[in-house]
Amino acid sequence: MQRIVITGATGGLGVALASLLDSQNNELVLVARDEIALRALHESLGAKHQMLVADLSSTVDLDRLIEQLLTQKIDVLINNAGLNEFGEFTDLAPAMIEQMFNVNVIAPMKLTQALLANLVRDKATVLNIGSVFGYIGFPFYAAYSATKFALRGFTEALYREYKDQGLNVLFVAPRAIATNMNDGRTEAMNKELGNTADSPESVASQIVQALQQGQTRKVIGFPEKLFARSNWYSK
Repeated sequence: MQRIVITGATGGLGVALASLLDSQNNELVLVARDEIALRALHESLGAKHQMLVADLSSTVDLDRLIEQLLTQKIDVLINNAGLNEFGEFTDLAPAMIEQMFNVNVIAPMKLTQALLANLVRDKATVLNIGSVFGYIGFPFYAAYSATKFALRGFTEALYREYKDQGLNVLFVAPRAIATNMNDGRTEAMNKELGNTADSPESVASQIVQALQQGQTRKVIGFPEKLFARSNWYSK
């Protein structure tokens, strides 16, 4: 049995990860900002796990979460929480850009840094949930892509810095996931471009498999995997 922290636990992928990891008899620490949704998830899993309410865009909440986690032995930290906004870059509110970076990049970095001594000591795993958009800068996702590029850079550097000290670091980049995080405009774009949206359960299964196999990076989906490897600015 492992103690696994999942941020963004009430999102589509978070719920799928929690359900799968619960079925494998792990001890979960479920973190989300929506207390009602978090309680519903907690109850659906038999009310046997921990639940911590925290808005990762809030410094106060993040600091409190760190204090709560520092007292525990953690085997896996899954930085899953994320924000996304579709639209032309000129229409994106500066406050939303800042919030996306706070949740998608700053919070995972601060959380990992604060827990790092314990994670290294316990030979734990940091699993950062990225996106194919962390390899491919996609139109109408300028800010979101930037956050996922940043998260990937952080993950790679962390892996190289601590691999010889026993810390496992994994970056997983799903393609589109069929969740309510995508609005009608995103779904219409994916349909027009022929993009495939995977189910949260399918993505969760591949993530857990990569985790159990000790992989360091995984891009989900083809041809997205090929594009991620060969991407460069197209003329």
